[in-house]
Amino acid sequence: MDLTLRQKIGQIMLMLPNRKKELELGGGSLKGFFDRYPVSGFFMGWKLWDGVAWDDRVTHLQQSAAEYQAVSSVPLIFQEDYESGLDLPGMTAFPNEMTIGAARSPELAYRYGQAVARECRSVGIRWVLHPVADLNLNPLNPLTNVRSLTDDPDLAIELLTRQIAGLQDNGVAATIKHFPGDGVDSRDQHLMTTCNSLSLVQWWQNHGKVFQALIDAGTACIMPGHITLPAYQKERTNGFPLPATLSKELLTDLLKGEMGFAGVIVSDAMTMAGFRGWYDDPLEGEIQSFLAGVDLMLWPSYEFLDEVERRVLDGRIPLARLDDAVNRVLALKTRFGVLDRDHALLRPLTAAEKVENRNTAVAVASQAVTLLRDRRQALPLNPAKDRKILVVGVTPLSRKGGSGPLAQLRHFSETLAQAGFEVEFQHNILYETQGWEDDSPRRYDRIIVAVARSPHHPFGPLGLWDDEAQSVWAINSFPKDKVIVVSFGSPYLCDEFFERVDTCINAYSNTPLMHLAVTAALTGKAGFPGVSPVKLKERTR
Repeated sequence: MDLTLRQKIGQIMLMLPNRKKELELGGGSLKGFFDRYPVSGFFMGWKLWDGVAWDDRVTHLQQSAAEYQAVSSVPLIFQEDYESGLDLPGMTAFPNEMTIGAARSPELAYRYGQAVARECRSVGIRWVLHPVADLNLNPLNPLTNVRSLTDDPDLAIELLTRQIAGLQDNGVAATIKHFPGDGVDSRDQHLMTTCNSLSLVQWWQNHGKVFQALIDAGTACIMPGHITLPAYQKERTNGFPLPATLSKELLTDLLKGEMGFAGVIVSDAMTMAGFRGWYDDPLEGEIQSFLAGVDLMLWPSYEFLDEVERRVLDGRIPLARLDDAVNRVLALKTRFGVLDRDHALLRPLTAAEKVENRNTAVAVASQAVTLLRDRRQALPLNPAKDRKILVVGVTPLSRKGGSGPLAQLRHFSETLAQAGFEVEFQHNILYETQGWEDDSPRRYDRIIVAVARSPHHPFGPLGLWDDEAQSVWAINSFPKDKVIVVSFGSPYLCDEFFERVDTCINAYSNTPLMHLAVTAALTGKAGFPGVSPVKLKERTR
């Protein structure tokens, strides 16, 4: 494909939709925008929904993609995260990635990827920024947790290989992230540059082993994180190793060189604090990330195109670096049919596929439910003997994360009521303000503590704080024969906060399908087939 210099540079830019900005840059027309800024495609996420009603989102997404495609001289590629499926009306809500690890089924892993790919194709998405290939080596990591599969590199390889095949066999490019591997640090790269502190020997046994196996299996794309790997990096800036998104050592020397990755390296968001601040000028940071080895920039400034053009023309950026990145992006588009003459932007879902997709999500949820312990054989529950149940929803309310997790926990109490129990719901138990007294054990046959803590709901550590800590205080003061704890998020909470509670369940995901799966298991209509995908502490009792 013959491209002008600006068209080449545009191929390494993937933008957020912003029609007002696009028309401004294009002199009032979308065609004018693409003539001036011929970008590679768009991340069809949050910016697209400004002023769009929930019920209109699928149609709006399809129409927006079609409008962009119609006026771009180079075929576009449309991308989203969709880590747990498409959060859109009529689409399938999948449980978190860790449920695949708990279900331990290569077949379900493939079907999970296949179902997400089908739904992506129906709205024009041909590239997803998942799966998370990080390993949960640190239970305190606030970012990986239920977004990743496991702490076991061999299990990760077995299941991720099949999930990626499910995506890519069905026409959607997969992206493994976050190279060189998150889950070791106890910090969040959105907030600061973080560190994979493993020795090189340990790294090759863990994250390096996973990334290499998935590269060898044909993964299309890799996203580096704003994460350092000091054991490999020799260069320092102001005494610190650079994050992978700025490190030529990690991206060009290690990933493309030693590991032989020939696909597309796509940056993580350049708005994150782990990336910002290494250069006084954010534009210079974007340029240096490209020079380090990133092939496609996620949400760069439009000034990036103009500045790269200037530096190529005056020799400060080698044309070979640009051509390598462009060839990788065009190879990706070719591989997934985007450049085909008869390429259809949308592939509608059939009725049978919709049913099959939902059945896959149900199966993953059902196979993942994990019984950690039931020391007093409290299960199964029966409305005849356990009629009155109090569900205590333990989850924070916040500006970032909102009240969504609490609303979902209320749904769990509704599924129990539909199973024949008399159910009441309350948010937390403010034990200290009640004078360290609560009569719930006398008034209810069972108290089910439904805990929901997952990454970025809200930002910060995944422990239990403030009112949620008050609930821990209360529950650990109750008689243990009536209490059941279900974690609909982090797999470490039962182990950390409720070790003396006799009946504990991990469910990994606070979604309606998982609520139904847990209810079926609690009532004996289904078993607990899940196996913990992460190591939990064995405390002395």
